[in-house]
Amino acid sequence: MVTFSMQTTDFDLIIVGAGPAGCTTALSLTGSGLNVALVDKADLPGKKVCGDALSGTVMNVLRRLPGNCYDDFLSLEPKTPSRGIRFTAPCGDFLDLPFTLETSEETPSPGYLCERNIFDGFLQMKVSKLTSFPIISKFKVKQISKEGNYFFLKGENEELRCRMIIGADGVHSVVGKLLGGHSINYRQYCLGARAYFNGVKGLHPKNYIELHFLEELLPGYLWIFPMANGIANVGLGILYEKMKVAPASLSVMLQQIIHSNPLLSPRFTDAEMLGNIGAHGLPLGPDKKKISGEGFLLAGDAAALVDPFSGEGIGNAMISGEIAAGMAREAFETNNFSPSFLGEYDKRIRKKMEREMKTSRKIQQLCSYPSLFNLVVKKANKNKEIKEFFTKMYTNQDARDQLVNPGFYFKILFG
Repeated sequence: MVTFSMQTTDFDLIIVGAGPAGCTTALSLTGSGLNVALVDKADLPGKKVCGDALSGTVMNVLRRLPGNCYDDFLSLEPKTPSRGIRFTAPCGDFLDLPFTLETSEETPSPGYLCERNIFDGFLQMKVSKLTSFPIISKFKVKQISKEGNYFFLKGENEELRCRMIIGADGVHSVVGKLLGGHSINYRQYCLGARAYFNGVKGLHPKNYIELHFLEELLPGYLWIFPMANGIANVGLGILYEKMKVAPASLSVMLQQIIHSNPLLSPRFTDAEMLGNIGAHGLPLGPDKKKISGEGFLLAGDAAALVDPFSGEGIGNAMISGEIAAGMAREAFETNNFSPSFLGEYDKRIRKKMEREMKTSRKIQQLCSYPSLFNLVVKKANKNKEIKEFFTKMYTNQDARDQLVNPGFYFKILFG
């Protein structure tokens, strides 16, 4: 990575944040002719508290990115292929759903599990190889000012100047705060805690990720994700509003559950926690805040694009990076950086994601009812047609929309 010590450096565009959203933006600007810098406050590739799950959406974006990103990712190690999800209802019954009805082991896996520092490092390496864009690590944005048509980003010892900024700097986005006046919407905010364990028993033979919808966490859940080398990523997600009245901290809650829950505790009798429990926040979508303004766009977690049901944000972050790159190209081609012009970005994000986000939010709300969750899992285990329908919801928005239709549950009960 590159660290500048000069006083002021000029760029056309600065991308703040070198995670999946920022790197995808940079890679999507390959061949644009723009002078772009990618800056990040961390010493890259930095550690990231995350579930480490890479969905089919992530794979699809990698296929679209230049430089054989998808094929090169398939050679990346260590990572673990995952072919489905095990949903465990509050009553303890579980439902195994493959990501696709096609279960051939010959085809590439629909999803993978890979530590974020490895995946982010892979994307950063791709940016370095495919573009001339410098990646400036350990640059913490302290202040953003504007003089005439130019932004000035001040760090500890250096200053960068640019015409346009893309904020891909996460939930506590400095760009969103300083340029958009944003603050965290705690009504749509989730808290997560994660630790790595060695020796967790009973992991799925096809590396299905596990989501345990425990009553004390609803509509959140506890997860167990099988990683490479026998390691498991174990964590929980809970709404901020619910955590405010919880009697314990996130880390205490996680340890209490895995050591006291009758279904989970036997699996952790010989497990060893590796390192400490990390915590993070997730800004759940859809959010009504504007994610563009005079000379700037927000992408990924900075734009609150985390799926409210699954908590997955990497796929949407990468999609937003693609859209942000397209919008930036148009802005420089037309020399138009006005809020009205860049407001088209908000429209494109909504068109791409809003329907799915709204459906996911309704599904999340339905998950607050344990009896309904228990019923659906029991019925799906007994009915092949229902089970196959749930598998289709991963890739079919019309199927997902059915999950918030009261008539769907009437059919489950009486059909």
